[in-house]
Amino acid sequence: MRPLLKKTLLLLFVACTLGVLALVVFPGLKYEIYRRLPPDIRWDISYAVTDKFVVGMVYFVERGDQLLMVRHTYQDKWALPGGWVERHESFEESARRELNEELSVHLDDFEVLEVNKVPRSGIINIAIRGRLQDEEVAIRDSEIFGYRFFDLDKLPDNVIYTHKPYIQRYLQEHARRSQAGDIPDAISPEVPGIELPESEVPEGDTETGESAGADNPAP
Repeated sequence: MRPLLKKTLLLLFVACTLGVLALVVFPGLKYEIYRRLPPDIRWDISYAVTDKFVVGMVYFVERGDQLLMVRHTYQDKWALPGGWVERHESFEESARRELNEELSVHLDDFEVLEVNKVPRSGIINIAIRGRLQDEEVAIRDSEIFGYRFFDLDKLPDNVIYTHKPYIQRYLQEHARRSQAGDIPDAISPEVPGIELPESEVPEGDTETGESAGADNPAP
C-alpha cells in the first residue's frame, strides 16, 4: 500500500511541476485554458484572485453656505458624517440610507465629488455632497455625540486629519463654482445646531480616531 501511495504522490508532483513549467514557458496557455472553462468556473476563479475593496463614504451636507459636521463619542475632533456602501447599493442609495439612519437627514441635489483609493489598503473612499432637503435633523446613532452647521468660511480647525484633504478640495471646488456662477440659490432650512463646547466632550478615548468613510474601517 505504501509503495503505491508514494508512486501516486510522485506522479502528482511531477504532473504539477510539468504544469507549472508549461505555464512559465508558454504564458498564453493559461489564458487559453481559462477561456475554455465554463462561465461559472471562470467567474469563481476571477473572484478568488482579484483584489477586494471596502467602499467608505464621506458626506458634505450643505445648508445654504453652511456645512454639517458631527462629533463622535470616540473622538475629540469634528468630522464629516460618514458611512459604508453595502453590497448591491449604489452610491446614492448608500448615502441616503446612512444619513437617514444616523441623522434623519434627507438630501437633494445629490452629487459624487471624488473617488479615491486609500494608499496601501483595500479601501476606496467616495466623497458625496447634497443639499439639506428639509428641517429635520435628529441624532439616531449612539456613536454621534452632537452636530453643528458651520459657515464655510468658519469651519473648525480641530477636524480629524483624514477628512481635512477632502474638506480642502471641497472648498476649492466650491469657490471655483461660486466664481463661475454654477451654484444655484437654495433655501436654507432653519435647523438648530448643537453647540459643543470643549468642556462637553465626553470622557473616554480622546485619541484621533477614524470615522466611517475615513482611512480605516469602523469597528
